[in-house]
Amino acid sequence: MTLSYSKFSDGNGMIRERRAQSAVWGLLTILIFIIIAAGLVDIYRLYAARNWAYTVAQEAALAGASRGRDWAYVSATGNIRLTSTLATSGAQQVVSAEMNTRGVSGYTLDIRVLPDPAGGTITGYPPRPVRLGNGRGDWSTNEPAVGVYLTVPVDWLLLDRFGIAGKSISVFASAGVVQ
Repeated sequence: MTLSYSKFSDGNGMIRERRAQSAVWGLLTILIFIIIAAGLVDIYRLYAARNWAYTVAQEAALAGASRGRDWAYVSATGNIRLTSTLATSGAQQVVSAEMNTRGVSGYTLDIRVLPDPAGGTITGYPPRPVRLGNGRGDWSTNEPAVGVYLTVPVDWLLLDRFGIAGKSISVFASAGVVQ
């Protein structure tokens, strides 16, 4: 009694087909893992850039509030007031130094100063919502303060290849001088 293998040209044909299918599935799986990894790297970059920019804005606001004090006014009245030009200059120096250190270009900076001892309100500032804000608000404080709104571009690893370019993050920080 003899058996014939009419469905297969040789006894190894089915194994070769399975190997080819496994190779294709393996390649697709690797590509999917690479895309997922690149997406996770992009999310990390966005998160790290936001934290770094927020730290820069905080340091700039603190520097502006510290360097912008009007000591002559303190001596005369006993109250603290800020000099707008000194506070703005102090904050700009910190931001410029940090951006130069990291080689970041294309950032935007908006510094506002509330110089009076009683503080004040600036309507529509920050100019765009940051974090969980729904819209423009009013920046208000009851002490002299410096507000720093910073927008920094973020480079993508994967999303640039899909045409999502020009993403930036915006942060706001303020620092006041307690009487």
